[in-house]
Amino acid sequence: MNKIMTNRAFLFLAFLLVGVFVGPLVMAAAPPSLNSPDLATGPYSSMHMLLEKTVLQVDVLTVDVRFGKKAHPRLVELAKDKAYSEDLGNQVAKVAIGTDDALVQLKFVRDVSLDQWIDGVRDNLEQAREAGLITAAVEQRVSQGLPNWFGAIKERGYLTGDRVLYRVRPDGLRTVVVAADGKVLVDRTDSDKDAPRVVMASYFAPKSDFRELLVKSLFKK
Repeated sequence: MNKIMTNRAFLFLAFLLVGVFVGPLVMAAAPPSLNSPDLATGPYSSMHMLLEKTVLQVDVLTVDVRFGKKAHPRLVELAKDKAYSEDLGNQVAKVAIGTDDALVQLKFVRDVSLDQWIDGVRDNLEQAREAGLITAAVEQRVSQGLPNWFGAIKERGYLTGDRVLYRVRPDGLRTVVVAADGKVLVDRTDSDKDAPRVVMASYFAPKSDFRELLVKSLFKK
């Protein structure tokens, strides 16, 4: 009995010392979720599309966008009981680009190399810059940073079922890459004030591959 008590006392002391010298144990934050209660719900709060290579007609990935509660009323006002038009689409895209509370999720439906994906991101950045939505300096900084930020998956690339999540908030951007089995491969937080706009502008710039399909999906509720 005394031996058992001694062992328990030792374990308690060891745990206490860990708390004193290392600090409290902190669990890694869960990846962002499309089902987050922080985001708006109901009609006109989300967008969805499937991206395919136009020449080969090969499905590449799906894109889901969920908006925050501040932008949602304006989206309802623009889209409720209305048919899509170019003018309304432009207004919706403007709201999307200007929001600082949203979640963008990419889910791959086929394998894609990291280099292929980075090339696509750089194309979107160029379109956003040409539209005057981001500066040339911001475009260059993000473009040059991509290989390093996603270096953990350089050899692996993206596999079917992998997801990229961008949690856009007023104070910055959290980017998480989650494998199909749930393993977190990349988890990066960027407090740069330009980061939220870079993401939203990349998807909703006038010549983006995503803009029209995403915006039109809002009117299909």
